[in-house]
Amino acid sequence: MPSFLFWNTNRKPVEQAIVRLARKHNPDLLILAEYPVEREELLAKLNEGERAKYTLPGGFSERLSFFVRLPPDRFVSVTDKPGIAIRRFVPSVGGELLIVAVHLPSKFHATGDDQKYLAVDLQRAIGEAEGRVGHRRTVVVGDFNMDPFEPGLVASHGLHAVMDRRIANRGSRTVNGTECPFFYNPMWSLMGDVDGRSPGTFYYPKSGPVAYFWHMFDQVLIRPTLLERFDQRSLCIMSSDGERSLAGSDGRPDGKRASDHFPIGFRLRD
Repeated sequence: MPSFLFWNTNRKPVEQAIVRLARKHNPDLLILAEYPVEREELLAKLNEGERAKYTLPGGFSERLSFFVRLPPDRFVSVTDKPGIAIRRFVPSVGGELLIVAVHLPSKFHATGDDQKYLAVDLQRAIGEAEGRVGHRRTVVVGDFNMDPFEPGLVASHGLHAVMDRRIANRGSRTVNGTECPFFYNPMWSLMGDVDGRSPGTFYYPKSGPVAYFWHMFDQVLIRPTLLERFDQRSLCIMSSDGERSLAGSDGRPDGKRASDHFPIGFRLRD
Protein backbone atom coordinates (compact mmCIF):
# COMPACT_ATOMS: atom_id res chain seq x y z
CA MET A 1 0.00 0.00 0.00
CA PRO A 2 2.14 2.93 -1.21
CA SER A 3 1.73 6.08 0.84
CA PHE A 4 2.45 9.71 -0.03
CA LEU A 5 3.09 12.93 1.85
CA PHE A 6 3.38 16.43 0.38
CA TRP A 7 4.37 19.63 2.18
CA ASN A 8 5.15 23.15 0.98
CA THR A 9 7.65 24.15 3.66
CA ASN A 10 7.67 27.84 2.64
CA ARG A 11 11.49 27.96 2.69
CA LYS A 12 11.54 27.19 6.42
CA PRO A 13 14.19 24.93 8.02
CA VAL A 14 11.71 22.44 9.45
CA GLU A 15 13.82 19.27 9.29
CA GLN A 16 12.72 17.96 12.68
CA ALA A 17 9.05 18.40 11.83
CA ILE A 18 9.59 16.58 8.53
CA VAL A 19 11.34 13.72 10.31
CA ARG A 20 8.51 13.46 12.84
CA LEU A 21 5.93 13.47 10.04
CA ALA A 22 7.85 10.70 8.26
CA ARG A 23 8.07 8.62 11.46
CA LYS A 24 4.33 8.97 12.08
CA HIS A 25 2.94 8.50 8.56
CA ASN A 26 5.68 6.33 6.95
CA PRO A 27 5.32 7.73 3.43
CA ASP A 28 6.95 5.74 0.66
CA LEU A 29 7.21 8.99 -1.29
CA LEU A 30 7.87 12.27 0.51
CA ILE A 31 7.56 15.38 -1.69
CA LEU A 32 8.60 18.82 -0.47
CA ALA A 33 8.13 22.20 -2.13
CA GLU A 34 10.26 25.24 -1.29
CA TYR A 35 12.61 23.20 0.88
CA PRO A 36 15.64 25.42 1.67
CA VAL A 37 18.15 23.01 3.23
CA GLU A 38 20.54 20.64 1.46
CA ARG A 39 18.62 17.49 0.60
CA GLU A 40 21.47 15.24 1.71
CA GLU A 41 21.25 16.68 5.22
CA LEU A 42 17.57 15.86 5.50
CA LEU A 43 18.14 12.42 3.96
CA ALA A 44 20.62 11.56 6.71
CA LYS A 45 18.15 12.64 9.42
CA LEU A 46 15.28 10.71 7.82
CA ASN A 47 17.36 7.52 7.72
CA GLU A 48 18.93 7.79 11.17
CA GLY A 49 18.05 4.64 13.12
CA GLU A 50 15.60 3.45 10.46
CA ARG A 51 15.67 0.06 8.72
CA ALA A 52 13.73 1.19 5.64
CA LYS A 53 15.96 3.83 4.06
CA TYR A 54 14.99 6.78 1.90
CA THR A 55 16.99 7.60 -1.22
CA LEU A 56 17.44 10.69 -3.35
CA PRO A 57 16.45 9.68 -6.88
CA GLY A 58 18.09 10.99 -10.01
CA GLY A 59 16.67 13.99 -11.82
CA PHE A 60 16.58 17.48 -10.37
CA SER A 61 13.64 19.81 -9.92
CA GLU A 62 14.32 23.36 -8.76
CA ARG A 63 11.13 23.76 -6.73
CA LEU A 64 10.42 20.18 -5.67
CA SER A 65 12.38 17.63 -3.63
CA PHE A 66 11.74 13.89 -3.55
CA PHE A 67 12.64 11.31 -0.92
CA VAL A 68 11.76 7.76 -1.95
CA ARG A 69 11.72 4.67 0.25
CA LEU A 70 12.52 2.44 -2.71
CA PRO A 71 15.60 1.79 -4.85
CA PRO A 72 16.38 4.84 -7.04
CA ASP A 73 15.73 2.89 -10.26
CA ARG A 74 12.06 2.64 -9.27
CA PHE A 75 11.60 6.40 -9.46
CA VAL A 76 12.64 7.69 -12.86
CA SER A 77 12.44 11.18 -14.33
CA VAL A 78 10.06 11.69 -17.26
CA THR A 79 9.63 15.48 -17.47
CA ASP A 80 10.91 18.54 -15.64
CA LYS A 81 9.44 21.99 -16.25
CA PRO A 82 9.29 25.02 -13.96
CA GLY A 83 7.10 23.94 -11.05
CA ILE A 84 6.29 20.55 -12.63
CA ALA A 85 8.13 17.27 -12.08
CA ILE A 86 6.79 14.06 -13.65
CA ARG A 87 8.19 10.71 -12.56
CA ARG A 88 7.62 7.00 -13.19
CA PHE A 89 7.12 5.37 -9.78
CA VAL A 90 7.27 1.58 -9.40
CA PRO A 91 6.16 0.54 -5.89
CA SER A 92 6.92 -2.92 -4.54
CA VAL A 93 3.43 -4.11 -5.50
CA GLY A 94 0.54 -2.69 -7.49
CA GLY A 95 2.09 -1.71 -10.80
CA GLU A 96 3.77 1.40 -12.16
CA LEU A 97 2.36 4.85 -11.44
CA LEU A 98 2.91 8.22 -13.03
CA ILE A 99 3.52 10.80 -10.30
CA VAL A 100 3.11 14.46 -11.22
CA ALA A 101 4.35 16.81 -8.50
CA VAL A 102 3.50 20.50 -8.88
CA HIS A 103 4.23 23.84 -7.32
CA LEU A 104 2.45 26.38 -9.49
CA PRO A 105 2.91 30.17 -9.15
CA SER A 106 1.08 31.88 -6.32
CA LYS A 107 -1.64 34.48 -6.65
CA PHE A 108 0.90 37.07 -5.49
CA HIS A 109 2.81 36.55 -8.76
CA ALA A 110 0.18 35.32 -11.23
CA THR A 111 -3.28 36.56 -12.17
CA GLY A 112 -6.31 34.30 -12.39
CA ASP A 113 -5.93 34.28 -16.17
CA ASP A 114 -2.25 33.34 -15.84
CA GLN A 115 -3.21 30.42 -13.63
CA LYS A 116 -5.80 29.19 -16.10
CA TYR A 117 -3.25 29.05 -18.91
CA LEU A 118 -0.69 27.40 -16.65
CA ALA A 119 -3.26 24.72 -15.85
CA VAL A 120 -3.71 24.12 -19.59
CA ASP A 121 0.08 23.77 -19.96
CA LEU A 122 0.11 21.31 -17.05
CA GLN A 123 -2.69 19.27 -18.61
CA ARG A 124 -0.73 19.07 -21.86
CA ALA A 125 2.44 18.00 -20.06
CA ILE A 126 0.51 15.27 -18.26
CA GLY A 127 -1.07 14.06 -21.49
CA GLU A 128 2.30 13.93 -23.23
CA ALA A 129 3.84 12.00 -20.33
CA GLU A 130 0.95 9.54 -20.27
CA GLY A 131 1.47 8.98 -23.98
CA ARG A 132 5.17 8.30 -23.42
CA VAL A 133 4.67 5.77 -20.61
CA GLY A 134 1.61 4.17 -22.22
CA HIS A 135 -0.88 4.37 -19.34
CA ARG A 136 -3.04 6.75 -17.31
CA ARG A 137 -2.33 5.47 -13.82
CA THR A 138 -1.61 9.05 -12.85
CA VAL A 139 -1.52 10.91 -9.55
CA VAL A 140 -1.05 14.68 -9.44
CA VAL A 141 -0.09 16.15 -6.08
CA GLY A 142 1.25 19.45 -4.83
CA ASP A 143 0.56 23.13 -4.31
CA PHE A 144 -1.66 24.30 -7.17
CA ASN A 145 -2.18 27.77 -5.68
CA MET A 146 -5.77 27.39 -6.87
CA ASP A 147 -8.83 26.15 -5.03
CA PRO A 148 -10.68 23.04 -6.28
CA PHE A 149 -13.50 25.17 -7.69
CA GLU A 150 -11.32 27.50 -9.80
CA PRO A 151 -11.41 27.28 -13.63
CA GLY A 152 -7.86 25.93 -13.93
CA LEU A 153 -8.84 22.88 -11.89
CA VAL A 154 -12.34 22.22 -13.25
CA ALA A 155 -12.27 23.40 -16.89
CA SER A 156 -12.34 20.67 -19.53
CA HIS A 157 -9.18 21.93 -21.21
CA GLY A 158 -7.50 22.49 -17.85
CA LEU A 159 -7.15 19.70 -15.30
CA HIS A 160 -10.81 18.67 -15.57
CA ALA A 161 -10.91 17.58 -11.93
CA VAL A 162 -14.37 16.77 -10.58
CA MET A 163 -15.77 16.22 -7.08
CA ASP A 164 -17.89 13.16 -7.94
CA ARG A 165 -16.09 9.87 -8.55
CA ARG A 166 -19.13 8.57 -10.47
CA ILE A 167 -18.56 11.32 -13.02
CA ALA A 168 -14.81 10.74 -13.03
CA ASN A 169 -15.40 7.03 -13.70
CA ARG A 170 -16.91 7.94 -17.07
CA GLY A 171 -13.27 8.43 -18.08
CA SER A 172 -13.70 11.52 -20.21
CA ARG A 173 -16.17 13.77 -21.98
CA THR A 174 -16.07 15.45 -25.37
CA VAL A 175 -16.08 19.24 -25.47
CA ASN A 176 -16.08 21.08 -28.81
CA GLY A 177 -14.90 17.93 -30.54
CA THR A 178 -12.02 17.27 -28.13
CA GLU A 179 -11.93 14.30 -25.76
CA CYS A 180 -11.07 15.60 -22.29
CA PRO A 181 -10.09 12.98 -19.67
CA PHE A 182 -11.21 13.44 -16.09
CA PHE A 183 -9.36 13.60 -12.82
CA TYR A 184 -11.11 12.95 -9.52
CA ASN A 185 -10.43 15.60 -6.86
CA PRO A 186 -11.10 14.19 -3.37
CA MET A 187 -10.06 17.43 -1.66
CA TRP A 188 -13.64 18.74 -1.99
CA SER A 189 -14.57 16.33 0.82
CA LEU A 190 -12.12 18.05 3.21
CA MET A 191 -13.34 21.60 2.67
CA GLY A 192 -14.97 23.05 5.79
CA ASP A 193 -14.50 22.50 9.51
CA VAL A 194 -16.50 19.30 10.02
CA ASP A 195 -15.45 17.46 13.21
CA GLY A 196 -13.15 20.34 14.10
CA ARG A 197 -10.62 19.56 11.39
CA SER A 198 -8.76 22.25 9.47
CA PRO A 199 -11.01 23.83 6.80
CA GLY A 200 -8.13 24.03 4.33
CA THR A 201 -4.37 23.91 3.89
CA PHE A 202 -3.65 27.65 3.61
CA TYR A 203 -5.13 30.73 5.27
CA TYR A 204 -5.22 34.21 3.74
CA PRO A 205 -7.49 36.95 5.16
CA LYS A 206 -8.00 39.00 2.01
CA SER A 207 -9.29 42.51 2.79
CA GLY A 208 -11.61 42.89 -0.22
CA PRO A 209 -15.36 42.24 -0.30
CA VAL A 210 -14.92 38.57 -1.30
CA ALA A 211 -12.71 36.64 1.12
CA TYR A 212 -12.69 32.86 1.50
CA PHE A 213 -10.10 33.03 4.32
CA TRP A 214 -9.31 29.30 4.05
CA HIS A 215 -8.00 27.79 0.82
CA MET A 216 -7.36 24.25 -0.38
CA PHE A 217 -4.29 25.00 -2.46
CA ASP A 218 -2.55 21.71 -1.64
CA GLN A 219 -4.35 18.88 -3.42
CA VAL A 220 -4.17 15.41 -4.92
CA LEU A 221 -5.89 14.48 -8.19
CA ILE A 222 -6.49 10.86 -9.20
CA ARG A 223 -7.15 9.42 -12.65
CA PRO A 224 -10.24 7.14 -12.84
CA THR A 225 -8.01 4.10 -13.52
CA LEU A 226 -6.74 4.39 -9.92
CA LEU A 227 -9.99 5.12 -8.10
CA GLU A 228 -10.45 1.54 -6.90
CA ARG A 229 -7.01 1.75 -5.30
CA PHE A 230 -7.40 5.19 -3.76
CA ASP A 231 -7.97 4.96 0.01
CA GLN A 232 -10.33 7.86 0.66
CA ARG A 233 -10.11 7.38 4.44
CA SER A 234 -6.35 7.90 4.36
CA LEU A 235 -6.65 11.38 2.83
CA CYS A 236 -5.81 13.97 5.47
CA ILE A 237 -4.64 17.48 6.21
CA MET A 238 -1.94 17.35 8.87
CA SER A 239 -2.06 20.08 11.49
CA SER A 240 0.42 18.26 13.73
CA ASP A 241 3.69 16.45 13.06
CA GLY A 242 2.81 13.83 15.65
CA GLU A 243 4.46 15.58 18.56
CA ARG A 244 4.07 19.28 17.93
CA SER A 245 1.30 21.34 16.40
CA LEU A 246 1.89 22.90 13.01
CA ALA A 247 -0.90 25.38 13.80
CA GLY A 248 -1.03 28.45 15.98
CA SER A 249 -3.52 28.97 18.79
CA ASP A 250 -6.02 30.18 16.17
CA GLY A 251 -5.86 26.87 14.29
CA ARG A 252 -4.18 28.41 11.26
CA PRO A 253 -0.85 27.23 9.81
CA ASP A 254 1.93 28.64 12.00
CA GLY A 255 4.17 30.33 9.43
CA LYS A 256 6.63 31.45 12.10
CA ARG A 257 7.41 28.10 13.70
CA ALA A 258 6.62 25.87 10.74
CA SER A 259 5.07 26.71 7.35
CA ASP A 260 2.11 28.74 6.11
CA HIS A 261 0.81 25.51 4.50
CA PHE A 262 -0.34 22.31 6.17
CA PRO A 263 0.96 19.00 4.76
CA ILE A 264 -1.37 16.48 3.11
CA GLY A 265 -1.13 12.69 2.95
CA PHE A 266 -2.90 9.73 1.30
CA ARG A 267 -2.48 6.07 0.34
CA LEU A 268 -3.18 3.76 -2.56
CA ARG A 269 -4.21 0.18 -1.94
CA ASP A 270 -2.12 -2.60 -3.46
